[in-house]
Amino acid sequence: MSRQDLFDRIVGMTHKAALGDVPWTVPASMINESIRTHANNLVIYEGRSPSEVEFSFVRSCYGSRRRRDLEERYLTHFFHQDEAVPRVMVLPDGKLTPTGQLYTEQEKKTSPVYNGSRRIRDGLYVRLDGPGESNIVWGIADSTEPGGGWSSAQTRMIEHLVPYVRRFARVRNALADARALGSSLGELLVNSRFGVILLDRRARIVAANDRARGLLRQFGGLCDRGGFLSASRVAENDALQRLLARALPRHAGLAAADSMTIGRPDARTRLAVHITPMVERTWDPRAQRVAALVLVADPDSRPRIDAGLVAKALNLTRAEGRLATMVAAGRTARDIAAVTGRTEAAVRRQLKEVLRKQGVSRQAELVRRVLSLDNIPWSRRWARGPG
Repeated sequence: MSRQDLFDRIVGMTHKAALGDVPWTVPASMINESIRTHANNLVIYEGRSPSEVEFSFVRSCYGSRRRRDLEERYLTHFFHQDEAVPRVMVLPDGKLTPTGQLYTEQEKKTSPVYNGSRRIRDGLYVRLDGPGESNIVWGIADSTEPGGGWSSAQTRMIEHLVPYVRRFARVRNALADARALGSSLGELLVNSRFGVILLDRRARIVAANDRARGLLRQFGGLCDRGGFLSASRVAENDALQRLLARALPRHAGLAAADSMTIGRPDARTRLAVHITPMVERTWDPRAQRVAALVLVADPDSRPRIDAGLVAKALNLTRAEGRLATMVAAGRTARDIAAVTGRTEAAVRRQLKEVLRKQGVSRQAELVRRVLSLDNIPWSRRWARGPG
């Protein structure tokens, strides 16, 4: 298999992994083979410092296998003493950085992390801006080339793969937020948490779910023009059509996933639009006509759960219930501070107290608990809120 064929297969598998059709290990093991390395690690997190980090995705792929034991060992025992972590967190977006540049000469002699594995000393790291306030860190172990070191061909391959790693993270996060990872096209079309639009090879709209049809009818940023997906504003429509053309190339060529945001005339927030070429799903009859999947995430349409119900169900005060609800709606500590007129530090202190009361250490677990309450048939007594 030629390097180009392998690259094309990897890209196709990143699309499948983003939709949850295959685990990330599948494209990750192919990446190890293509760039000739022992392993690669992918992390998605939120937080501005090591003490605030909350992980939403952690995968270590050694050869062709996921190593959960190494993931757990690093996060439990080494993460908070790894001198490179705060330096990785402030790397410029997309800059490929050798591991050796993340440690001082003294640390290279004394660091238990740097000296704990001979396979990371000459590796590479890249930090990417993720969706919302998240970050993506992709770490690559040492080269397996004879004599070690990275050739220009290897680094070019890595640089070409970086955009697809970023897009994997964006689409996966959107689907994970909607609890739709691994859903069939039929299941996606009945999902009410985000807009779903299916396109054929000519970019014509094949189907759309209720939320997407509502957005198209409102002309609120996106619209249906003669059966084709368009953006209301000229400049944004030009950008959207370019992304669609890349996802649905008319001639033989690599189909590319991408994302953009779309402004709306009567809303402060922008729609997040993720366009993903469809790799053939032999198990899904609907996929026969579908060439691209468009996911539309509306920040203003996340599940709205009554703060009083949250406070009662989770044994919180009214103020803590409001905070937990805003966190579950995707608001950051900075957003909450601006809305409530408090300092960001005060919001973070209160959030820590809520986490303590719930007996959890991660904000993601709190969000899952709050969102799970939208399926509970509340009684009238509970609906009155806490006393």
